[in-house]
Amino acid sequence: MALGCSLSIYHQMPNYRWIFCFPPNQILPRGPIFFWANVFYFSKILEFIDTLLIILGGRNDRRRLSFLHVYHHTVVVVMCYVWLATRQSLFPVALVTNAGVHVIMYSYYLLCGLGKRPWWKRAVTDCQIVQFVFSFCMSGVMLYYHFYSGGCCGIWGWCFNAVFNASLLALFLNFHSKNYEAKKNKNKDEQLLKNK
Repeated sequence: MALGCSLSIYHQMPNYRWIFCFPPNQILPRGPIFFWANVFYFSKILEFIDTLLIILGGRNDRRRLSFLHVYHHTVVVVMCYVWLATRQSLFPVALVTNAGVHVIMYSYYLLCGLGKRPWWKRAVTDCQIVQFVFSFCMSGVMLYYHFYSGGCCGIWGWCFNAVFNASLLALFLNFHSKNYEAKKNKNKDEQLLKNK
C-alpha cells in the first residue's frame, strides 16, 4: 500500500504544492490517490473488526488491549472517512507515512508470530511517534498554503485530523515512557545495586 500510494501521488500530482494543498473546490474524489485512500479506509475497518473480535473474545484476548489500541482503531476509521468526505489536503502524505509505519509494525508482528522476537520492538513505537511529529511539520506547510495562497481543500477535515494526531502523539509518548523509559531506569537501578 505504501508503494502504491507513493506511485499514485507521483502519477497524479500536477505540481509539488498538490502534495500539501489540494486547490479548494477543484479536486474531485477520484483517481489513483483516492483509490488508495479508499483501500486504506477499508483496511482500517478490518483493523477495527479485529479489535472488536478481541473485545468479544475471552479474558486472555482482552488482556492485550489498551485504551490506546481501542481508541486508535476506533477513531482512525472516522478519520479516514473524514479524509474522503472533505477531500482533505495533506492526506496523501498521511497515507504514505502511515502505510510505511504499518509495514514496519506488521513486519515486527509477523516475525513475532513466527516465533522470532526482533530486537527492534522499540523502533516500532519510535517510528509511530516520528510519524506524528512529521505530520505536524507537514501541516505547517499546508497551513502556509491555506492562509497565504488561496486556501486548501478540506481544512475542517484537517482540523479533526490534527486534534486526533495530537491525542495519539500524547498517548504514544505516554506508552513509550511507561514501556521503555521505565525499563531503562529499572535496569540502571539494578546495575547500581549489583555494583554496590
